[in-house]
Amino acid sequence: MPPVRTLSRRNVRGRGWHKKGYREGGNLFFQLKRTYANFSRTHEVNENETITNLILSMHGDIMGEDPGSLPEDLHYEFHFRRNCLYPSDDMVKTIMDGGETVYAKVFDDERNEYIYEDCEWYAKPKRGRAQ
Repeated sequence: MPPVRTLSRRNVRGRGWHKKGYREGGNLFFQLKRTYANFSRTHEVNENETITNLILSMHGDIMGEDPGSLPEDLHYEFHFRRNCLYPSDDMVKTIMDGGETVYAKVFDDERNEYIYEDCEWYAKPKRGRAQ
């Protein structure tokens, strides 16, 4: 039988702020890394929120920054542990424990990843292919 994930109890605190398992008022903290712009910021979310609300709050954080809105053919995706996060009614605490990193990436409809440099969007070169 596969191992079962044990959920953190709400009042349990980890080893310190921004560490795995740390809670403050039921909120957990993680890094939201913008792979298109090479920086990250701390994001805070209640452990009992749904994955849908988590995605909406991360999207709201990103929209308030430069570059914010995207050209029509591009969209944001959020990746956690190499998998894309999709909206669901599962609670955040079922997949995250805090102190981890979620990656915000920009893609087009053909699954090409984009980066933001010098106020313009460029397709990121794919590894392993001769240009």
